[in-house]
Amino acid sequence: MPNKFLDRNWWKDLAVAIIATTVSIILTFGTASLVNRREQKKERKLTALMVISSIESFARNLDDQAEFWKRKDSIATWLLALPLDEVAEFDDEPIRDAIAEVFVVPVLRHDQTAETIFSSNINTWKNMRNFQFVDNVGECFSNMSWIENRLNEDAVAFDDRAAQINNNPSDYPGSCVSEKILRDEQVRTQLRLPESVKEWLMYCSEFMRYLNRKNMRLIGISEEDVLAFTNARTVVDEEDGDEPDYIRQNSPSLDRDSVAVKLDYAQRLDSLKNQNR
Repeated sequence: MPNKFLDRNWWKDLAVAIIATTVSIILTFGTASLVNRREQKKERKLTALMVISSIESFARNLDDQAEFWKRKDSIATWLLALPLDEVAEFDDEPIRDAIAEVFVVPVLRHDQTAETIFSSNINTWKNMRNFQFVDNVGECFSNMSWIENRLNEDAVAFDDRAAQINNNPSDYPGSCVSEKILRDEQVRTQLRLPESVKEWLMYCSEFMRYLNRKNMRLIGISEEDVLAFTNARTVVDEEDGDEPDYIRQNSPSLDRDSVAVKLDYAQRLDSLKNQNR
């Protein structure tokens, strides 16, 4: 009976089997590792897109808020320019409606889903493999919360004086509620605020986008991908540039003539005047 340990073919077959098994193991684990790395990369990009998109959405909310306050600035400018005797004479819908609109302040609320997911899971941070990105995103979230709280606190305080006069008209001088409100010096001071609030919101919006462009560079995601992810309908061509300067947001103050030709309340009041002539 031949000894198989001396059989060259047996050794050859054994070597082939060992090599085949080894290659199979390497391919199995190597493929699994490759697939895992690809999945981690996809997950990393999706997480980054969710976070960056939420910051872009917040900046857009600030843009919308700025438009609200721009409208209020126009109304306030017109109201402040009205002669008080004219207010007493024409205490009709246009003036009352204008006062009602200017003192109704929108509240800012942003979606915190991405922020909660990102901030509450340390494994998410580890998977990002870029702690500078994590730190920068954390700064963005802190700024978002601060801006939201500051704006909402100011919004609550903004209409208090007008509401107080409206609820207790007998305590204030004037022949009608509109005159009482517009005669009050504290109210008149508040009516000068919408311009600065509008400019502050414009600055905050630019500043959040400035920080967000850093996020995009740190994680290697293009602005186009972010805009597509947030269902942008227009292409925004922004360069990183310098940090925005608050002073640059300041625009020339409105005057009565510049708003009266466009403001619906002013047109309605003019119509009433013409009817009474």
